[in-house]
Amino acid sequence: MPQSQKGNGSPKNFGNFLFDCTGRCSAFFTLYGQGSIFGEAVMSLVKYRPDVDGLRALAVMSVLIFHVDPALLPGGFLGVDIFFVISGYLISLILFREQAEGRFSFTGFYGRRVRRLFPALILVLTASLLFGFFALFANEYERLGEHAAAAIIFILNFHLLGEAGYFDAVSYSKPLLHLWSLSVEEQFYLLWPILLLASRRFRCNPAWVIAACAAASLFYGLHLGRISPDQLYYHSLPRFWELLSGVAIAWMHQKKGTSWLPPKLHPGRARDAVSLAGLALTASALLAFNKTLQHPGLATLWPVMGAAMLMVSGPGAMVNRMLSWRPLVWVGLISYPLYLWHWPILSYARIAESGSPAPWALWLGAVLAMLLAWATYAGVELPLRRTAGSGRGKRRVTVFLCCAMAALLAAALAVVLCRGLPERPALQEFKKNEGQMVREVRQDASCLALFAGKAAPVYCRQSHAGERMIALIGDSHAHVLFTGVSELAAQQGYGTLLLANSGCPPFVGAVTGRTPAEHEQCAQSIETIVEALGKDKRIVSVVIASRGPQYMNGLGFGPVEANYNFPPISARSVSPDAAPISPEQAFTDGLVNTASYLHKRGMRVSYMLQVPELGVSVRDCLGRPLTLSQRSDGCTVPYDTYQRRMHPYRAQMAALAERAPYLHIIDGEPALCNTVGCSGFIDKHLMYADDNHLSVAGSRRIAPLIVKAALAADGQ
Repeated sequence: MPQSQKGNGSPKNFGNFLFDCTGRCSAFFTLYGQGSIFGEAVMSLVKYRPDVDGLRALAVMSVLIFHVDPALLPGGFLGVDIFFVISGYLISLILFREQAEGRFSFTGFYGRRVRRLFPALILVLTASLLFGFFALFANEYERLGEHAAAAIIFILNFHLLGEAGYFDAVSYSKPLLHLWSLSVEEQFYLLWPILLLASRRFRCNPAWVIAACAAASLFYGLHLGRISPDQLYYHSLPRFWELLSGVAIAWMHQKKGTSWLPPKLHPGRARDAVSLAGLALTASALLAFNKTLQHPGLATLWPVMGAAMLMVSGPGAMVNRMLSWRPLVWVGLISYPLYLWHWPILSYARIAESGSPAPWALWLGAVLAMLLAWATYAGVELPLRRTAGSGRGKRRVTVFLCCAMAALLAAALAVVLCRGLPERPALQEFKKNEGQMVREVRQDASCLALFAGKAAPVYCRQSHAGERMIALIGDSHAHVLFTGVSELAAQQGYGTLLLANSGCPPFVGAVTGRTPAEHEQCAQSIETIVEALGKDKRIVSVVIASRGPQYMNGLGFGPVEANYNFPPISARSVSPDAAPISPEQAFTDGLVNTASYLHKRGMRVSYMLQVPELGVSVRDCLGRPLTLSQRSDGCTVPYDTYQRRMHPYRAQMAALAERAPYLHIIDGEPALCNTVGCSGFIDKHLMYADDNHLSVAGSRRIAPLIVKAALAADGQ
């Protein structure tokens, strides 16, 4: 194999660079370590292991394949967890060696992190912000600015925690979503060197510190998964034990050597067996892991143990020799920029095609990410390493990168402060209807005053309060009806009161949620609404609105909700000896219980059937500033598709109308559908605020049906 040129270390050509990289890796790493989510190369302190780069390649390609087509590799997202193990191992090897030799310094450690992380990160953030200027609507661009700023200061995962939940935007609409993992890792490396130094200062055995911290992290994750599943995935603490798994291996190798195994084992056979077991665990996890398993949690031990076993077995083991294959090592070398580039490219492809790009477009995006990753590595990272070869060069590069990142932070904050730059030329033709995609406020002072000293419902609004009132209750689908109903009711001398929960319809005896704590919270929220209505003498009519099909089957609708993971509605309490209650029965029984309670108190009770769901981003109705195919039919749901989705739910509601004749059914289908399909864009007005909630214009179109039904018993 031809060797690279002497002197400046540049390869003769790309082919030589690709297939000669194993022999050059030690020289690359001597300049200074590779870091981030893909681990930290260990400079000249530790012998280079090409199998680790091979494992990085396995991890990054798993993530890439998963993001192109999850069906091909259901557990591909576990590549991030594998990276955590590698990172904890390699970076801690440096820490242990430097601290043992008395050479560790925080400025040196974090300087290496800056020089490794910032070059590629600056490129990707800059490209994402520039492309978003032409491709994103104002609220999307504002969110991109928020994410960029949070990623720059390594708190994006915590920012995403605030977005998680029922109303979170679909993941593909967030081009910088993947940088949460970089934030988790840097938060760990902000704390870990300090903790390690403290353990040495107070003469604590680092092995016990590692074990205690890992156990605390794992058990905290299990606790968080029980009480708040939405917070689990992006939270730092439940992830630290994965990094500490690599730290533990580094500690063992520091004390015993990288080839250490229990002395009674045959070294060669034992290493081969461990590496084969590690490969089996890792591969099976990537192929079989799925979203039904709590992650991170006990199930995450599966891939983490596999990666750890591959690290422990050493470079001479059977599988590790395979991982040292030169093309794999090359992919491992570009794994950090590849991880950074791949998701923005795939995200923008999906955004441009409203969530449903052609498969070829995604695979082409994956190839483009590979090319950009290699260009970033060869054209930016390696030259900067050569520039930073000396002490003075390191300082200059570090200062330059910090200044560049500070300028980028200022640009991201400017996007946020300017509310996504809504006056951009690319948005002018969409400006008229874009305002319909903004959800109305959830609460107002008039309604909150009714709950003085108590927790008010999530949605609490009151308009034209008087002696006669219409009450809108339910979930978020009641909230979106408020504007149109309150305006029309006021014209007829009635006020409107909105009392609604988020994802928890006020059905007595039925609850939603993924944990007992969420069930209890839902039950209390229902009690608050029902009790408030029972005491309010002004209410002459109650309209209940909720999203029915999803509560009954636990399934989302369309590409936007492909990853919907909330369970269906259930009965609040069931005797162990009683027959199981289906979600359909829990839904209808709960609705009847609430309707009966209100009817007995002299109120007219109506139920608004679920409006048609679009199943795609409402942006389809307007088109996109940048598109690949210029499709214009994404806003119409074929009528047979709508019927298949709604038929079981509507059949249940038809039977319920016979069972409880005092419950009046309101059907909005005629206002939004014809024999061809159901449209989100009617008479040049946008009917939806998102894929299933009506816009203000949509509420005004439906309002006459609701007000007519609500006031039928009052002589109107």
